[in-house]
Amino acid sequence: MEASAPAKVILFGEHAVVYGEPAIAVAINLRTYVRIKKSDEYRINGYPMRNKYHSYIKNAIELCWDGEPLDIQTKSEVPSASGMGSSASITVAILTAILGMRDEIDEERIAKLGFEVEYRTQGSASPIDTSTVTHGKGILVHKEKRGNFLWKVERGGLRWYIHHIEVPSLKLVVGFSGIRGSTKDMVDKVRRFYNWNSFARDVIRDIGKVTMEAVKALEDEDYARIGELMNEDNKLLTILGVNHPMLKRMINAALKHSYGAKLTGAGGGGSIVALTDEQDEVAKAIEEVGGKAYKVEISKDGFKIENHF
Repeated sequence: MEASAPAKVILFGEHAVVYGEPAIAVAINLRTYVRIKKSDEYRINGYPMRNKYHSYIKNAIELCWDGEPLDIQTKSEVPSASGMGSSASITVAILTAILGMRDEIDEERIAKLGFEVEYRTQGSASPIDTSTVTHGKGILVHKEKRGNFLWKVERGGLRWYIHHIEVPSLKLVVGFSGIRGSTKDMVDKVRRFYNWNSFARDVIRDIGKVTMEAVKALEDEDYARIGELMNEDNKLLTILGVNHPMLKRMINAALKHSYGAKLTGAGGGGSIVALTDEQDEVAKAIEEVGGKAYKVEISKDGFKIENHF
C-alpha cells in the first residue's frame, strides 16, 4: 500500500491557540510518501525499526496495526524541523497506508489517530498540524463549534473544534532559517509571560482577533488584507518574544515583494511564510540573506492513497 500526506504552514494564531484562541493553517504542495508491505521483520528504508529514529512510525504502528511485521519505505519533500509539519506529514502518511491495507480509510479517524501519535511521541501536542495535513486545503481551529465543522479533538481537559475554511489559491514562499527552534522552549517562554503579565494576555487575545479577521479576508480573496493581517500577527508574536534575528532578516527581505510576511510555527528559529505574486523575487531575497526558500501553493489534497514510488 502506498500513501502520502502534505506539509502545512500556520498562517495565523500560533501560540494563541494554546490558550483557546483560534488558529488558521493550510496544507501546502510538498508531500511525504510512504510505501508499506508485509515482511519478516520491521524495517524502515532498509534499517531495523528503532524508537530513537522512527518514533512517529513506531507509535502509529502500535496504535493501529496488529498484523505481521512491515517493510516501510519513505521519501519526503518536507524538510525536518522547518515548521512545515514534517512529523505530522509522515505520521498521517503512514496511518493512511496502514488503514488502507485494512480497507479502513476514514478522514476523521486518521486525523484523530495522527494527533494521538504526535501526543504520545512529543508528550503534548495540538491537533492543528495533523488535522491540516489530513484534510488538506485550510482549517480553522476554534474553541467553539462553528459552520463547516469537521471534527472535535479532546485530550487532557482541552477541546479543539476543527473546521474547514475556504482558502483561495495563495502563492506562498516559506523561508527556512536553518535554525532548529525548540517548540517546547518557545511555548514555555510564552506561558511564563502569559502567567505573569496581563499585557501578554491582551496580546494573545489580539492574535485571536486578527485570526478571525483573516477568516473573512481569505473567504473574500482579499490578498492585500490577508497580507496586512499577517504583518499584524507577526508584530504581536514579536511582542511575545518568539521572533529571531534571522527570521526578522528574512521577513524584511520578503516584504519588498510581498503582501505580507510573518514567522510560522513556534518561532525562535524555524521558518517564515510570505504571501506574494512574485515568488521568484521573494525566494531570491530570502536566499540572499541566508535562508532556504521554498515556493509553495495550497494543496487541495490531504492524505491520499497513491502509486508514486
